[in-house]
Amino acid sequence: MHQRYVMLALAEGLDEAPVAALLQPDLDPAAVLAAPPSPPAVPPRVARRLRAPDLAAEAAAVLAATAAAGQQLLAPDELPAAMRQAPLRPLCLFVRGDITAIHRSPAVAFVGSRTPTPYGVDAARELAAALARAGAILWSGLARGVDAIAHEACVAAGAPTVAVLAGGLDAIYPPEHEDLAARIVATGGCLLSELPPGHRARRGHFVRRNRILAMGVNAVVVVEASLASGALHTARSSAQLGADVYALPGPWRSERSQGCHRLLTEGALVLESAEALLQGLGLRAGATPDEALRFAASAEEERLLQALARGPRPTDLLARECALPRAAFLRALFALEHRGALQRLPGDLWRRGEGLTSR
Repeated sequence: MHQRYVMLALAEGLDEAPVAALLQPDLDPAAVLAAPPSPPAVPPRVARRLRAPDLAAEAAAVLAATAAAGQQLLAPDELPAAMRQAPLRPLCLFVRGDITAIHRSPAVAFVGSRTPTPYGVDAARELAAALARAGAILWSGLARGVDAIAHEACVAAGAPTVAVLAGGLDAIYPPEHEDLAARIVATGGCLLSELPPGHRARRGHFVRRNRILAMGVNAVVVVEASLASGALHTARSSAQLGADVYALPGPWRSERSQGCHRLLTEGALVLESAEALLQGLGLRAGATPDEALRFAASAEEERLLQALARGPRPTDLLARECALPRAAFLRALFALEHRGALQRLPGDLWRRGEGLTSR
């Protein structure tokens, strides 16, 4: 199964613009490879790649290089529930480190300027440290500035963090963050990339990376961003998937605060303090990661469990019966699945885990 998804990823091209026809949640890799689509369903270059006689051999070489690099490969059905159901979800993800980190909740994307002001640096350090100590798992892009501050806060707290890279995991970018990447892995976190070993990122790959960052989380925190910042792309993409977005207001003349102010006009929540952020995410200040998991059950989760007491339900019916906001529904579904309180059955059905008792 992994080889089929790698074949499709190579045919899709992993170019700067994702090919939507090959990145849909209901895609059947065997059917696509048996009867490859033609233009205009896919671009001509993709149609040619799907029919290339050496496509299977190329995929086998990628799998061998992945194993040789000490990386793991995840197919869509091995991704978190929210990610595998998202439009434009990846065909495969390359992982270095502990893959269980991507299944932990609450997951928060922590993004912002690569060149933050002293105000932004101070805010990012305080907010990221509070989230890490309270048990949230922070996702970011290992970039300079706010991204690095978020990852460093997690490493310092001994908490796992997820770094999503735009290029292959065998060539860390920026290179000065190689040590940080190693410490992320040593602390129980992981590095993710859509690109196989040996592939370096081009400019457009950072936007492509941002969509993966957006679909892996329950909420997004933006600390300083210009109007052209990739952080805004991450925040808007995640909001479309139902995540809450928190933006830090700043000086009204600051170019690095304009992006946050724009998000606030679009409906983002005001990031007024670390305590308010933790409260909004249902976390306790000062809790250890283990304590946070023990107290993770919420009213939203109980609503899902009660709905499933009547028997298995498909995702869309379960969402309607729970009558929760999309972000809260996915957050609860994701958390319960991770803890084994829910089981996913064939046909997009969900049922309560064996031996579960409602709290």
